[in-house]
Amino acid sequence: MGKLLPYILILFCISCSAQEKSKEQVLFKKEGYTFPYKLEQAEHKIELPYYLREISGLTYLKENTLACVNDEEGKIYTVNVISGDISSFYFEKGGDYEGVERVGNTLWVVKSNGNLYRVKHFNTSKQKVKKFDTGLSTANDVEGLGYDPIKEKLLLACKGYPYLDKEGGRSHKAVYAFDLEEKKLKKKILLDIDLDDIKLFRKYHAFARAGSDILSKIDPVKGDVSFQPSGIAVRPETGNYYLIGSVGKLLIVLDREGDYLYVQKLDPLTFLQPEGICFDPQGNLYISNEAKGFKATIQKFNK
Repeated sequence: MGKLLPYILILFCISCSAQEKSKEQVLFKKEGYTFPYKLEQAEHKIELPYYLREISGLTYLKENTLACVNDEEGKIYTVNVISGDISSFYFEKGGDYEGVERVGNTLWVVKSNGNLYRVKHFNTSKQKVKKFDTGLSTANDVEGLGYDPIKEKLLLACKGYPYLDKEGGRSHKAVYAFDLEEKKLKKKILLDIDLDDIKLFRKYHAFARAGSDILSKIDPVKGDVSFQPSGIAVRPETGNYYLIGSVGKLLIVLDREGDYLYVQKLDPLTFLQPEGICFDPQGNLYISNEAKGFKATIQKFNK
């Protein structure tokens, strides 16, 4: 206990002092930009059974039906968000699967170590699975998987280290692109989130900044706790990138150049542990939440 006491005191002080000066939910909005959703109240919410308590990743399949994965299971689940009907099928043995994304008639699943699984003819007798090594690792801790239809590339959001070939970069988070034609990861970071920007948006005072830095040194793989991406999606009408983070409880919107358009805090009572995000073709927004002591949910926010 004696050795742990300094850390306990540090965490206690941070928890008491790392509150933002501003209580506003919207932390940043670029002039002229309009955010098209009201995150304070979902248009529709479905509670999920216990076996989906660790829902992670979300993608649109067809009308009213989404696909998701569950941590530690090599299963893909389909959920009808209106009827509540759920079915599932195996694609691989157990593992830490964090994201799922539909591209045409194919499903892609990402593991936290960066491995991608292509699932062709999913949930049929012709189902075929192939694994791709992206070069990312457990140190990068891939949490989000999305698809960019403009560039025709998968998007991999890293919760851990932002770099491929070295450690460090605690004050940055990265999103990489996986080329579906070449079946290779682009080594250049596609989206670079500078967490100093996030601290400015959150109006962290000096002690909160120092506390955040201390925590990032205690757990250097995870790094800065002001924001860690857990999900990514591209809004179909605009091509803008939407990132959510359970750690930091934020939703961030970036334009095609990676510039900030909008940053909003997520109410922890509404978003217990936001892990998955996707859009339907009409532009309606869906966010999934792990159970975190309650029931896991999928929420729909109409455009």
